[in-house]
Amino acid sequence: MSAPAQVGPSSHGGGPVPSLTARERELLTRVANGESYRQVAKDWTVEEITVRSAGARLLKKLGANNITHAVFLACRDGILDPNRRHGDHPGFIAHKRRGEEPCEACWHGERAYRTERRRARKANAA
Repeated sequence: MSAPAQVGPSSHGGGPVPSLTARERELLTRVANGESYRQVAKDWTVEEITVRSAGARLLKKLGANNITHAVFLACRDGILDPNRRHGDHPGFIAHKRRGEEPCEACWHGERAYRTERRRARKANAA
C-alpha cells in the first residue's frame, strides 16, 4: 500500500495537508459535529467496525492520536472550518470551565447528549 497523496502546504506551516477521500471528510465532519461511529454506520448502512476502520485510517493520515485530536488537526490545517463550532456538547463543558452560564445552543446539545446516554444505559441494562 502506498502513502497517501499530500496536497499543498498546511496553514500552520508544518508540511503538506493529507489528501482525504470524500467519505473520510464526511466522517470527520460528522464526528466533529458530535455523531458517534454507530450513528454514522447506521446512516451509511454498514457495520460499525467498518466506520471504525475508516476512522483509524483517518487518524493515521492526519497523524492524530484519537478522533478529537483529528478534528483539532483538521481545523488547524484548514480541512475543517476552524471558525465553525463543531458539536454542542464540548461547548457546554467549555462554558462551565470558564464559569459561564452555557448558551441555549450548548444547553440544547447537553440535553440531547444526556438523553442519549440515559437511553443507552437503559438499553444496556435490559
